[in-house]
Amino acid sequence: MSGNFVQRGEPALINKWARAEMALSCGADIVLELPVLYATRSAYWFARGGVETLRATGLITHLAFGVETKEPAKLFPAAALLARETPSFRHNLKAQLKKGSSYPSARAHALSLEFGRAAELWSKPNNVLGLTYLQVLQEINAPLIPLLIERKGADYHEPQITPGVSASAAACRQSLLHAYGSPLDALTGLKGFLPETVVRILRREFSGGRGPISLASLSEPLMILLRRTSVKELMELVDITEGLEQRIAKLAIQTARPEDFLARLKTKRYPYSRLQRFLIHLLLGYTKDKEALLTGGPAYLRVLGFTAAGRRLLKEMKKTSSLPIITKGAHAQKYAHTDPGITGFWDMDVLATDLYCLLYPAAAYRKGGEDYRVSPVYIP
Repeated sequence: MSGNFVQRGEPALINKWARAEMALSCGADIVLELPVLYATRSAYWFARGGVETLRATGLITHLAFGVETKEPAKLFPAAALLARETPSFRHNLKAQLKKGSSYPSARAHALSLEFGRAAELWSKPNNVLGLTYLQVLQEINAPLIPLLIERKGADYHEPQITPGVSASAAACRQSLLHAYGSPLDALTGLKGFLPETVVRILRREFSGGRGPISLASLSEPLMILLRRTSVKELMELVDITEGLEQRIAKLAIQTARPEDFLARLKTKRYPYSRLQRFLIHLLLGYTKDKEALLTGGPAYLRVLGFTAAGRRLLKEMKKTSSLPIITKGAHAQKYAHTDPGITGFWDMDVLATDLYCLLYPAAAYRKGGEDYRVSPVYIP
């Protein structure tokens, strides 16, 4: 699971331990944190980090994920092509990129030419990530069996909640963040769309002043960073290429809110999601030198929570895992002496949490150091 900042390019609605508790209360036995260096990047690195994490446990045999197609078998040959690109695919991909298309759009178009299928098949959100999981499984030869599950209910980006239809996560967040009343009032209307335990945890966190949190919570800090960061410093951030830093510097002066800044920065080549992730990279100081850590895989397995069954699995995992298992912050400091890569990942995860805490509505919870003070969630 992503930590306190997610792949959409936003802070999570509530903190990572509360979300881990949700997962455990709904059937998970262990929740591991995906390092923020992976969690806030493109679909490829997000998938790569997740697959590498699960492989490192030495216990996991299957990888389950959702897709938006009734014909999941269609994704396997496409993933094989992405893992080992053919000359014709590369030619078509480059041709689309030269026309100014974003990489996801160019890839979908190139795949449609290869397989004679509509580009929409390759561009649906869950299919994009599912394709990438399958691609990574082949690239790194991970011994995990993929289980593709057809998505039911509302579309991934559907902003409205319809009675009798499973709501999208986006619609549930929108309901909580933009309710006419308070977020607590909005929770009442979501009771039929979220598990009871999830509603209870959200109510507890909101009542305690630990949420809801959104990109809007970062509005002023982000605009301050945008205006004070030099063009040279912008160029050092990941995913800043082709003169994008110049447009960023110009629009930072011309706009006063992140949403206006993003709306004017967005182009055919640079989709909203990528640019929104840029804001999180700016906040975290996620520079290109840190990107080198990604190819080696995560440096540890960070446990956010477990059940009684999970506790038994953790004991087994200590024998099978190829990576150190971290349940306490002190563990990271101990292992860092033998592996510098641990420090690179850990310092960024700690920074992400320390900055996230400043967004809590209740000032009493804004103290840093939670990664050293908070223990994994345990559900008997």
